[in-house]
Amino acid sequence: MTYRTLLALVTLCVASSGQATELIYTPVNPSFGGNPQNGAFLLNKAQAQNDNKSNSSEKDFITRFKESLERNLINSITRGIADGEITDGDYNTGDFRIEINSIGDKVILTITNIATNEVTIIEMSAFGGGN
Repeated sequence: MTYRTLLALVTLCVASSGQATELIYTPVNPSFGGNPQNGAFLLNKAQAQNDNKSNSSEKDFITRFKESLERNLINSITRGIADGEITDGDYNTGDFRIEINSIGDKVILTITNIATNEVTIIEMSAFGGGN
């Protein structure tokens, strides 16, 4: 063996042993042990790719006021029934028409959805008043 061949063989052995290392996985996401400084970057990337839009639409003042009046009217009717202070008649909340009829010891509520004409009838025993 010549000096050149021996030198080439030794160089090849040294070079190949120096390149063989163990592979180590380091996660990118900080939730899985990655660098905490990657969190803001990953969140911004995810939000930029998010195509989902929220359904929250802000209601205007008039709509909120109308809904509040409707809730108050329904609440006062409910309190009147519970307290035994039923007043027969028709009540219009805007979206619903509520018809109250007292017959003997029974109260019949007929609730009509004005938009769909869907009718719901509730029949119940009248509550005693303050007697």
